[in-house]
Amino acid sequence: MAKNDFINLVSDRHSAITDGVFAIAMTILVLEIAVPTITDISSGVALNDYFINYLAPSILIYFISFYLVYNFWENTIILFNFKKVSYGILLLNMFSMAAVCLIPFATGFLFKFYKYTIVNVFFSLLILIISLLYIIIFVLLLRNNFKDYFDKKEEIKTAIKDYSDGIELPNLKLRLKGVTLTLFYILLAPVISSLISLVLAFISPIASMLSFLLILILVFIIRMRRSRKDDHDDVDLTDDEKEFIDNIKKSIYGKVRD
Repeated sequence: MAKNDFINLVSDRHSAITDGVFAIAMTILVLEIAVPTITDISSGVALNDYFINYLAPSILIYFISFYLVYNFWENTIILFNFKKVSYGILLLNMFSMAAVCLIPFATGFLFKFYKYTIVNVFFSLLILIISLLYIIIFVLLLRNNFKDYFDKKEEIKTAIKDYSDGIELPNLKLRLKGVTLTLFYILLAPVISSLISLVLAFISPIASMLSFLLILILVFIIRMRRSRKDDHDDVDLTDDEKEFIDNIKKSIYGKVRD
């Protein structure tokens, strides 16, 4: 077996175990919500207190955490569309999965102590670390797959102003740059949101948690504003480049226009 074939096999197996890790993490989240025993709830007043001070905030935190894990899983699907994946990238993905597995624990911590600043800081830092790992993986994937992207920075700066006209650079397709730029913005959304959450943790723990909903808003805006720029069909592409772009666009927008 050739080295590249072996790496592709490892990458495929790595993709499969990554899906499994995310599936388990998303399932465990709901198990972190504790159900009170009959001895804990001895009256209607106690039940109301449990619902207001624990259950309602816990359900809100659960949905936010579930979306965060789903968002990271969605980003992983997009990143695995790159063909050249090195062992270093797979190692970084392993660290990101290990961090994702901590999200259920951090979420359970929030269920009980969401009013405390330090707990919100811990959760925000965890999401920030995972988000930054995805950014690093993304940059390394670009370097492995599109080296010319980094070799002709000045040429890119000159031509990018005319990107909307479909100008093509030697060994560098501007449409390729466009769709990867969209992907970068999507990966940047949780970084921005977690930084805002980190600051708000010292002001309002509830606002700190709610700030993660900003990811949903940012990703929606990015997809809407970038969809036209990623829909140029007048640039000549190789079969491999067209397959890559179509896969990325399917991951980002859900479908590719004919």
